Amino acid sequence: MRLRPRRRDLVVWSSSAGPAERYGVPRFMPPPRTRRIHRFIRTGALLTIIGLMRLARAERARERGSELERELAAFSTPAQRRDLEATLDRYPDDITYELRNILARQAMAA
Repeated sequence: MRLRPRRRDLVVWSSSAGPAERYGVPRFMPPPRTRRIHRFIRTGALLTIIGLMRLARAERARERGSELERELAAFSTPAQRRDLEATLDRYPDDITYELRNILARQAMAA
């Protein structure tokens, strides 16, 4: 089964004249490619919105990371750090990797 080819030069003749055509003023007819242009505009707007949503999500994640760093900086003594690391050892690494990375960075900076 094949798709029918598009007919680009399709002309439709109408026997009834509109009110503007009766008085000699031609009616405005949009060019045939406006539907394609509108589709491109809608698609571009949709892609722009998706990109902005991803950017906002990345920004929220970054703010969340800086907030975690501030909270983890409160564990400043070695005893507090050991207690925190013992608590993190109870959970799998794929859940606590973000906290462990922040603690490692803070230990390197200290």
